Amino acid sequence: MNMKKLLENFNKHMNESSLSRTYQHMMEHDCAIITGYRGDPTDNSKCVAGHRKDVGDDAVKINRDRNAELISNLRSLGYGVTSVAGSYVEDYMQDTAREVKEASLFVVNLNDDSSFLSQIENLGQYFCQDSVLLIPKGGQGAYLLGTNTNNFPGLGQQMEVGSFAGGEEAEFMTRVQNRPFVFKEE
Repeated sequence: MNMKKLLENFNKHMNESSLSRTYQHMMEHDCAIITGYRGDPTDNSKCVAGHRKDVGDDAVKINRDRNAELISNLRSLGYGVTSVAGSYVEDYMQDTAREVKEASLFVVNLNDDSSFLSQIENLGQYFCQDSVLLIPKGGQGAYLLGTNTNNFPGLGQQMEVGSFAGGEEAEFMTRVQNRPFVFKEE
C-alpha cells in the first residue's frame, strides 16, 4: 500500500473516532488535547518567546490557519490527530474570563514517542495557549500544563484534573461526535 493510501485510511479511521475509541487510545497511549485557537489570536501579551505571531482582523481565519498548522506539525511528528469540540474558560478566574468554544485536537502518541509530552508543551507555547491537557496512558491523573504567562494555571504549572469520565458535561469538556467527556477527581 502506498503512503498516500495509508494516510488516507489513517485519517478516515481517526475522523470516524467514537468516544469508545478515544477511551481505548487513552488506555493504550499517552494522549493530549490541544488547539491553535485563541479568543484574540493577535494578543501576544501572555505569550512566551518564540511564539507564533499573528496579525490581521479576521480572527476566524487566523484561528483556522493556526489549527491547520498545528495539525500539520502533529502529523509530521507521527501522532494520531482527531478533531474534537472543546469548551474552555479562557483567562479562568480573572475579570477577563470568558467561555470559548473551539476546534480542539485529541492527540494520540501512537508510536509511544518518549518526547511526546515535551513536544505538546512546546506546541502549546508556540501557539500561546493558556494550557494543554496531558493524559497519561491509562487515562488516570490527567493534568493541565500552563504554556503561557496567564495566571491560570501559570507557565510551567501543573493542575491535576483527574480521570476520564465519559458521557458527562462540565465547565471544561470535550466532545467527540457530540458525545461529551471530562476529567474529574474521583
